[in-house]
Amino acid sequence: MSCFARITLALLVAMVSVACPLRNSELSRSLQGTPLTRTRAATGLYHHVKSGETLYGIARVYNVNRQELAEVNNLTPPFLIKVGGKLFIPGATRIKSVQAARFQTSEEPEVEDLAGLLAWPVKGKILSNFGVRGKTHYNGIRIKALEGAGVRCADDGIVGHVGRLAGLGNVILIEHANRLLTVYALLKETKVKRGWNVKGGEIIATVGRSGRAGPSCLYFEVRSRSKPRNPLFFLKRK
Repeated sequence: MSCFARITLALLVAMVSVACPLRNSELSRSLQGTPLTRTRAATGLYHHVKSGETLYGIARVYNVNRQELAEVNNLTPPFLIKVGGKLFIPGATRIKSVQAARFQTSEEPEVEDLAGLLAWPVKGKILSNFGVRGKTHYNGIRIKALEGAGVRCADDGIVGHVGRLAGLGNVILIEHANRLLTVYALLKETKVKRGWNVKGGEIIATVGRSGRAGPSCLYFEVRSRSKPRNPLFFLKRK
């Protein structure tokens, strides 16, 4: 190989390294430092909503990102909160007073809803939602489906991991643009290999079971920069 050819090849490799979402996503580090788990301990408190309080005002008082507040509480558009209802405040250690008059409605930024960005991997009823129940934070959703049914890739991407992980059984991780990661677990069979390019809608696996006596279902998770996000904010709303 000529010197010029070697330089050209080196430049191409460098360009691929920068453009490839798998290399930019820090997937290996996220797997080593923050192992994928279906649940984690919930830390925070419940705030009971009073008259005049808004999602934005509560988020400001508790210094919590309003997007996180909406997602962890499974709010739906237009993301209104009801008087007498309760909101789980991640990381809160004490209940705070929210002076509603300080926060003008016109100042409230909208919560970002990316519904429709990802396609449903299977069609079925949601058995368990993202968010907090009791003292447990659930990192993804379980979708009921027939055992052996095809699991479809939610969007174009690169397969980052195929194998077994504790608590997840057979699992596939797919890297997408903008450092978005989708997780498909409790699988019966896998039909792709690490490093493969896959298209949205392509069958990548088949549905398995959550346990010997459990229902057949798919565990599906969305992560942004290794942080679990509410999948319903990315999937087309039913």
